Amino acid sequence: MFNSMQIPAEVMGKWQEIVDLLADILSVPSALIMRVEPPNIKVFVSSESKGNPYEPDEAACLNTGLYCETVMNTRRPLMVPDALQDEAWKSNPDIKLGMISYLGVPISWPDGQIFGTICVLDRKSNKYSELYLRLLLQWRDVLQADLRSIATMQREIEQREAKIRRLVDANIIGIIIWNMEGQILDANSEFLRIVGYDQHDLLSGRMSWADMTPPEWRDRTAMTISELKNKRPVKPFEKEYIRKDGSRIPVLIGVASLEGTEDQGVAFVLDLTERKRAEAEARESERRFRNMQMELAHANRLATLGQLTASIAHEVKQPITAALLNTQTAQRLLTRPQPDVEKAKKAIDRAVLNGMRIAEVVDRTHALVRKEPVRKDRLEINEAISEVIGLTRGEVLKNGVQVRTHLAEGLPVIQGSRVQIQQVMLNLIINAVEAMGQISDDRRELLISTQAEADRVLVAVRDSGPGLSDGAIERAFEAFYTTKSSGLGMGLSICRSIVEDHGGQLWATANVPKGAAFQFTVPVSSDYQD
Repeated sequence: MFNSMQIPAEVMGKWQEIVDLLADILSVPSALIMRVEPPNIKVFVSSESKGNPYEPDEAACLNTGLYCETVMNTRRPLMVPDALQDEAWKSNPDIKLGMISYLGVPISWPDGQIFGTICVLDRKSNKYSELYLRLLLQWRDVLQADLRSIATMQREIEQREAKIRRLVDANIIGIIIWNMEGQILDANSEFLRIVGYDQHDLLSGRMSWADMTPPEWRDRTAMTISELKNKRPVKPFEKEYIRKDGSRIPVLIGVASLEGTEDQGVAFVLDLTERKRAEAEARESERRFRNMQMELAHANRLATLGQLTASIAHEVKQPITAALLNTQTAQRLLTRPQPDVEKAKKAIDRAVLNGMRIAEVVDRTHALVRKEPVRKDRLEINEAISEVIGLTRGEVLKNGVQVRTHLAEGLPVIQGSRVQIQQVMLNLIINAVEAMGQISDDRRELLISTQAEADRVLVAVRDSGPGLSDGAIERAFEAFYTTKSSGLGMGLSICRSIVEDHGGQLWATANVPKGAAFQFTVPVSSDYQD
């Protein structure tokens, strides 16, 4: 496994310094690091010393009696002081290059396999001292330490590649290898499924991520390429691909450069089709829910206004009667033998005011009856509440209820729907009046108050009616729950949904000394807070 392993360039540079230093210290023409690559042994690193006959990458066959071959076979150091004087080495191939003395030690990989040798050779007889042998063994230890580091790094790379391969083969997400020119160099099955291509398309080299990118996404893609070229991190982003059949598919894509290459990268692609479909269904469901809420709220307003028909008619009839009397008075003043124009003008002015009062009542009623999309504007809540109090005046008087108001001055404006906030107030007031209508002798009082609280406005409607039991307080806001003999029990449920849609809360408590209190909050408009 180790024999084919590449030695990094920075390590090669370090080894070159070692052999150069060896040749210099030992004053020999040649210091070498040899590497075995069966069936050959080659010069892996050669000292750049004067008279060195060995060139890097020069190879020689094994089994020819080389000095280094003996070192590798015996796995022991070898010293040959003078081959010409030694019968065992007279035919050594290195003698042809003039190298008659040799000192070398074996180099091993971490698993014990022989890497090669580190050795020195000389053209003259050389007995190489024990000190030189120790120096050679020290450098051998350095080389073997480098080989251990390289082997460890290689194992980590292989483990990482195995994990990546398992991820690719698992087909959980689409994975592609691409280049800057727009080509897709490799892809797993999941990516091919996403874009509707097959292995034949991939192998033909016709697949291009640039061609698959719709025009409106090309600027985003160009920005990603620029970020990669500038070594900046790229956050995952959503885009679309054009599939082979021309349809489009939404994806989430994360890209990174491939280590060691400048023009290639890897991309992880997640199919967002199901998520987008679920989001569309959720939006449609939300739209239907909002429509249903609006329909229910409108139905509730109509039902509540239906209860106020007589009171509203009274509110309209009073100014009509007054207007009629004032116009009659004006007629009479103008038809006298001596017309009193000044008094007639005052009577007509009063009639005009009566008419404006009628228009106000009709406009308020009409606003509550209309079914329009909810629009939240900057709203002065005291003004909206006062209009509802005016609309319910007749109903309140009819039931003998005394209304008191504590509307705080200088309240901040809220962001809300006038119609919806008035619907909440209308429900709470009518419920309170009906509750107090159940008691016979006690004083019937309705207190409506507002006050500012931090970043919200608190509205309270308190009555002196029979109040709510603990169980009724808990269930008062449930849909279809009612303590009345008539009605659907939807009013308070709708009111709570309206208040919560405005970012507030609606709740009920017992009033002191008796009765019930309904309170709700509405956040202050963000514009006002600024």
